[in-house]
Amino acid sequence: MFLSELVKKEIYSSGEERGVCLGIGVSLKTNAVKYLLCACDKQSNSPDFALPISAILSVDDKIRLRALRAVPPKSCIRLFPALPVYAFNGRLLGKIHDIAIRENTVTEIFVDSFSFSPRAILACADVVILRKEQVFPLGQRIPAPLLPLLGNKNERIVTKPVLRTAMQKGALVKLTLSLPPFTKP
Repeated sequence: MFLSELVKKEIYSSGEERGVCLGIGVSLKTNAVKYLLCACDKQSNSPDFALPISAILSVDDKIRLRALRAVPPKSCIRLFPALPVYAFNGRLLGKIHDIAIRENTVTEIFVDSFSFSPRAILACADVVILRKEQVFPLGQRIPAPLLPLLGNKNERIVTKPVLRTAMQKGALVKLTLSLPPFTKP
């Protein structure tokens, strides 16, 4: 599913139109879509209320809800189409064109000429600011198939000791190629 499939669709609850979807609220910790950000009026550009993603019954030409339970969004960033995206150094990179959502989790954000992972977001309000790219993949999650190869199954994040172990076991290239930007979700 993509954000473009949700935006500007009418929201219905109990057979009545309640508003229109403008964007989504995403947890930066888990990249999970938590809320639909909605407006009462179709011409409005700012959200009036938020609905939990669990309230959605179906999505086709309309968004149908199980129940209308507006909630205040907590601990999430608000993503909308056409939101400007800036690099850490202040350079404008473009505007959000679309967002890929798989199993209620944001997997990729598409800007005019490129895409990036939601993990790259440093801050988000009226604009999105991306983190400085790391030279080494420190802090990234290790894919499950590689855990036995590295020995310590409790270590699920790439750290300096994990990189050292991968070098000693001759698995550094395999580990590196299994991490972004080489992998595609």
